[in-house]
Amino acid sequence: MPSPMRKYSMHVYNYFFYIAYASYLPFLSYWFAQEGLSTQQIGLIFSIGPLVGFLMQPVWGMLIDYYGIAKPVLVCSMGVTPWVMFLYRYAGHSFALYVFISIVLAVFASATLPVVDAVTVRHAKRNALSYGAIRVVGSVSFGLSVTLFGMLYDRYGLSQLFIAYIVAMLVMCLLSFTLDSGGRKRGEDGGEKKNGEAKEGAPAKRRGMIAEMLPLLKERKLLFFLIPVFISAIGPQLNNAFYSVYISSFGGEASGKIGLLYTVSSIAEIPVFLFSGYIIRRLGYVRTLTLVSLAGALRWFVLSLEPPFEILMLNQILSGVTYALFLATGINYAYDNSPPNTKTTAHSLFIVVYTNIAGIVASNIGGWVIAAGGYPLLFGGAAALSVIGAAGFALLGRAGGDRLRNSTV
Repeated sequence: MPSPMRKYSMHVYNYFFYIAYASYLPFLSYWFAQEGLSTQQIGLIFSIGPLVGFLMQPVWGMLIDYYGIAKPVLVCSMGVTPWVMFLYRYAGHSFALYVFISIVLAVFASATLPVVDAVTVRHAKRNALSYGAIRVVGSVSFGLSVTLFGMLYDRYGLSQLFIAYIVAMLVMCLLSFTLDSGGRKRGEDGGEKKNGEAKEGAPAKRRGMIAEMLPLLKERKLLFFLIPVFISAIGPQLNNAFYSVYISSFGGEASGKIGLLYTVSSIAEIPVFLFSGYIIRRLGYVRTLTLVSLAGALRWFVLSLEPPFEILMLNQILSGVTYALFLATGINYAYDNSPPNTKTTAHSLFIVVYTNIAGIVASNIGGWVIAAGGYPLLFGGAAALSVIGAAGFALLGRAGGDRLRNSTV
């Protein structure tokens, strides 16, 4: 039996990991805006991460699966990314240099979150814990710290985010040395399968991921599911790229406001992550996705009205609820509606569509939309797309795509 300290070590790890995320993620696009970049330029920079991640994440995964080096990969990624990001301060307002730094940054950063999630899932299985119960600790720490970071940046300057990120990632590097070895070396499992799925850490799983992804697109139910996923994901990805810039357009001490707003959404995520399984079992996958997409449409419509700060705070509750529930439902739908030997690949395909492909499209188009019609047009368009996505999910339900067979929720 593992000691309590080892059993709950990933709770501590996730707690500090999401503090590191809170130090920069909500504020970086605002920093670019302060440096004089246009919304088109900010959108292009924010599309680099999803594009490079799409190309690099299978490479990192292959290295980990073949050589069992999750811990070294995490130490390398977490040790390099904050210093690469620090170079933004010395780019001299050169957009070409911003782009080059962003590419290098994305190469190393693309390893961090997927590997942390994979290590967390493995730790949860080995210690009879719930992944959701560990992940929710990250929402708590993110929500508690992001407001403090916003107040810090208002007082001492937004450029302090780079220093905060360096310090937070140094802490994560130290904590990474305490992790169990992250994966098995090639051939250790022999590529065996259990219950139709490759054993955890088997080299064959990652080697066949890309090959399995294309046949999955021939599964009509999964394909018809991914289309409204992509449409509905445009709004959240626009939000990721431009929300901080949008808040800064209201004037005042923007960093503190951004921190407070992200705190509200993070707190709202907590009960949803904890009770998502119950909600999905009561409503079913498709009905849940339909309602969440409609709630997202309401959120984007409110943002298109450019309301006062008090309304923005209330609107952030919708942000936390819709993000957490859409993610939990989508992952479980992909898992439950894919062939037995492709469930991990179906999960990866959902994440690729929701995060990478939608992120690339939203970031690039969003900057031009803002330049053409401002934030009312941007978020009004996102609301319309969310309604279309909801209609797509509803049609999927009418076609019989809402069966919870061996659900993992």
